Amino acid sequence: MYPNLFGIEGFSMVAMILLGVLAAGILFFIYLKKSGKRISYLDLMIVVIVTVLFGIVFAILFENIYEAIKHAINGEYAHWTWGMTFYGGLFGGVITFILMYRFFYLKSNEPIFIKILVIAPACISLGHAFGRIGCFLSGCCYGIETHTSLDVFFPIHNHSYLPTQLYEMTFLFILAGVLAFLAFKKITRYTFIVYMLSYGTFRFIIEFFRGDERGQLIGLSPSQYWCIILLVGTIPLYFFLKNIMFKEKNNEISSN
Repeated sequence: MYPNLFGIEGFSMVAMILLGVLAAGILFFIYLKKSGKRISYLDLMIVVIVTVLFGIVFAILFENIYEAIKHAINGEYAHWTWGMTFYGGLFGGVITFILMYRFFYLKSNEPIFIKILVIAPACISLGHAFGRIGCFLSGCCYGIETHTSLDVFFPIHNHSYLPTQLYEMTFLFILAGVLAFLAFKKITRYTFIVYMLSYGTFRFIIEFFRGDERGQLIGLSPSQYWCIILLVGTIPLYFFLKNIMFKEKNNEISSN
């Protein structure tokens, strides 16, 4: 729609990502401040910044892997792209955060992993929602052509499509609000399970309405396979949280 912001080419997406990171960070630190635990915000800020940077790197790498596979199937040469895929950023970010928390933050700070685990899904959803606004402005991740009043004209494509970015944005803002409510009100500590089930189901369904070409395997898009992994993954994660992480009230990842 409007990929260039302030006269800078492609800056709309960058601006929305920055806003998403800022909003998620504010929510993250407000929650931890209310926890009453002693926290080194400087060390935690370093962990968050490194996590975001590596999340972006993994998001770009995953997108280029997708592109390489798609072009290889078509017998074409894949060029490097600076596009990003959410699941790459999610998995890369989670792995980076765990490593930074374990080997950097715990070196000189008290454990707060369970507190982080409870609020993290709301932060992820909130940041992701802003990212989808960036997708809408950039004209990527659009939906199918339906020839109805639901279509939105995308000048960059000179065509009308379903604005699936806005549908997902709305869902993510609502999900972020629900997850934040569950966390702040201490209704449940299984917010990651709620997130994985909710987003995995929604994303699997909305993928059928996506119109941008990303390749398919046996009738499903790459993201739908990740959705299946996300949904199935809730089972072992639930038992891991119940029997290990939440078994004792104050159980945390040890620094030993």
